[in-house]
Amino acid sequence: MTNKRNDWLIDAEVQYKVIPVKGRWEVSLIFINTKDPNQILVQTIGDYRTERLAEIYGRNMQQTAAKDPRGTQRVNKDAYDINNN
Repeated sequence: MTNKRNDWLIDAEVQYKVIPVKGRWEVSLIFINTKDPNQILVQTIGDYRTERLAEIYGRNMQQTAAKDPRGTQRVNKDAYDINNN
């Protein structure tokens, strides 16, 4: 049985981020709804001793998670209006 709340993940744009946490480099995948860019999911996937290893792992996991027969999904940058003030 599928969870209708998370069906958008199939079409999500996938990005990754690497941040320092307690002397290690933490890698997270960021899933962004292509139809509603305000809907995101951030999932921590691992931590590494060097930033370079974390970047390699993050890029690899991003490419794996974003595989889609229709091509890589992208968010339309004009689809949302975020005021950073």
